[in-house]
Amino acid sequence: MSRQLGKKVVQWSATRTKSTTEELVKSLTVPLREHEQPLKVLTPDEKRKAVQLRMKEIEHIKGQPPFFDMFMREHTYLRISLTEKCNFRCLYCMPAEGVPLKPKDKMLTNDEILKLVKLFARHGIDKIRLTGGEPTIRKDIVQIVEGIASTPGIKDVGITTNGLVLPRFLPDLKNAGLTKINISIDSLERQKFAKMTRRDGFDKVWKSIELARSYFPKVKLNVVVIRHQNENEIVDFVNLTRDRNLDVRFIEFMPFGGNEFKNDQFFGYREMLNLIVEKFGEDVIRLSDSPNDTTKAYKIEGYQGQFGFITSMTDHFCNTCNRLRITADGNLKVCLHGNSEVSLRDKIRGGDTDEQLSEIIQKAVNNKKARHAGMDALKNLPNRPMILIGVHSSISTSPLGHLSSSSLHFSHLASSSHFSSIQFRHYSTTPPVYSDSPVLTHVDNNGRATQVDVSNKSITIRTAVAKGTIILTPEISLQISQNTIKKGDVLTVAKIASILGAKQVANLIPLCHPIRLDFVDTIFEHDLKNAQLHCISTAKCGGNTGVEMEALTACTIALLTVYDMCKAISQKMVLSNIHLVHKSGGKTTYNIDNENQI
Repeated sequence: MSRQLGKKVVQWSATRTKSTTEELVKSLTVPLREHEQPLKVLTPDEKRKAVQLRMKEIEHIKGQPPFFDMFMREHTYLRISLTEKCNFRCLYCMPAEGVPLKPKDKMLTNDEILKLVKLFARHGIDKIRLTGGEPTIRKDIVQIVEGIASTPGIKDVGITTNGLVLPRFLPDLKNAGLTKINISIDSLERQKFAKMTRRDGFDKVWKSIELARSYFPKVKLNVVVIRHQNENEIVDFVNLTRDRNLDVRFIEFMPFGGNEFKNDQFFGYREMLNLIVEKFGEDVIRLSDSPNDTTKAYKIEGYQGQFGFITSMTDHFCNTCNRLRITADGNLKVCLHGNSEVSLRDKIRGGDTDEQLSEIIQKAVNNKKARHAGMDALKNLPNRPMILIGVHSSISTSPLGHLSSSSLHFSHLASSSHFSSIQFRHYSTTPPVYSDSPVLTHVDNNGRATQVDVSNKSITIRTAVAKGTIILTPEISLQISQNTIKKGDVLTVAKIASILGAKQVANLIPLCHPIRLDFVDTIFEHDLKNAQLHCISTAKCGGNTGVEMEALTACTIALLTVYDMCKAISQKMVLSNIHLVHKSGGKTTYNIDNENQI
């Protein structure tokens, strides 16, 4: 008999020795070629030429130029959050006490949503998914679906819902043009369901799933897997697909603002698949994925439905990402895990034309990075709680960052001028002096150095994150990965040195204040292929002054320690791009879009 593994079909001999679980899992987790290949960063000129070629092929069909980023990823899928409100309080989505909600007049109206849908559709978006919060809380959801479905160019209109009140809307939603539905359900046990959602609603959600099956050829179930919570139900969920038209999607737990993510709660997709293979053995079939799929798809031979894994943390699919997001308050996010946003709502209400809106969107898309940061970095970086994204305070008016020449992959694409809508700035030489330039705080009125008086500042939780890179030789890179450097364990020593260095900032830099640090940590990402070691240092304290210098010092000392321990092999190493990517807790908050820094 045959087993389908991706696009290959392998014949098993009747006399073949039964595969071990480990061997089966390895054969079932071969990534798509499109996901493995590194993305090429295009220069502005290269992108213009590539876009012109693609436009000749498809512009006559789609009308306006598609939204391409600098890696030539075409964006055809838009997720729109309809509300910040939800009738559940899921552990992974929001704090138990909820989140501060913005006033109704800050939310996108029905007309504004449909205006944006029509605009995006003209640029090639053909798939819309409505999320929340909980989208069925919005009273005009049927009218919104009907308006989207009737928009020229839109092929699919989907919804992601918790299902609690779905039955009262589902017939009308289907008649209005809804084509796809995802229902979230994280446990099949009533008590555990109530624990994970902090609400007693299992029976109503299950009723919604059964009802949805009668309306749609396939119903997707979203299951966020958390260790010590529901990983023991994975096989039970797979068994649901035996005689039901269900597509169960197991989602890796992801760090977001307010969900108190911890590493020991994380349960990766290979662990999930291992449990399934232990139960079903060679009856587990790997299905073929399309390049833009977020799910690695599988099924059990003979079962009606299928299952899959959304592997954002352990095996990202950023290379083929075609998705954009609009939050309920009208902010455009080009990446789920990015914290850079731009307010389309404000531009619409300010009277911007469709042409101006398109330019704003394209400039934001230009700044989309090749991939998001790793799990350990994400948990220390600011982002909205998941409920406020659709998957506190608005950061849409913050600059996307002063882009250095080393990180400027694409800000020149449309223009190098100051663009106030998104506040891109690029300086080829010396930055221009604006009339509202900030005053240097470490200089008195006579131009003499002075320490800032922080005695009247509020005591808050201060956080800073810094990043940097050391470019190694191939030999050094290999020895670090094999832990064969004669001086010892390079990464462990560098980590300890970074922590010690952060504690000495006030002794090293004259005008810095002594700070009682509550937390310092440094993590490394080793890029063996390019012989580079990336360092991310985080510093936190509860105090009345910031910890940017502590984070930067920790990062620098870590990289210098690596240099010192490896210089006997070669001194051809370069420290590069040490920079602050985040600070918060004080009067100002600073962020650099940090998704592809490592």
